[in-house]
Amino acid sequence: MGKNTYLLTLFTAISLVVCAAVVGCASHPDDKAAVYQVLDQHKLASVEVSQDRHAGVITLRGVVANAQSKAQAEQLVLQAAPGYTVKNQLQVQSSEITGAPLHAQPAGNGNLRNSGNAVMS
Repeated sequence: MGKNTYLLTLFTAISLVVCAAVVGCASHPDDKAAVYQVLDQHKLASVEVSQDRHAGVITLRGVVANAQSKAQAEQLVLQAAPGYTVKNQLQVQSSEITGAPLHAQPAGNGNLRNSGNAVMS
């Protein structure tokens, strides 16, 4: 009876380890469609969504009009996909070009060089 008890205990321990491993590897639900839907409803359809169900991370990529839209997209994802972490990689579209314009002027040898007076048109 000692050998049977040992085998039963060993089998139970192995079963518990396997069960814990399976439960520990459980993935998050597939909320990608819900995220796209809520973004579309708020005129953020240009946002690209990727989902890592195992890690529980939703990544947002693309370009939005302003910082408010970037923050709104993140909040909408947190509501549509509770339990996920959001990696917000959205870029805010610049409405102006800033900086000095560039002028290209020929150098003495006929090659173009930067004059330091930049002009972009």
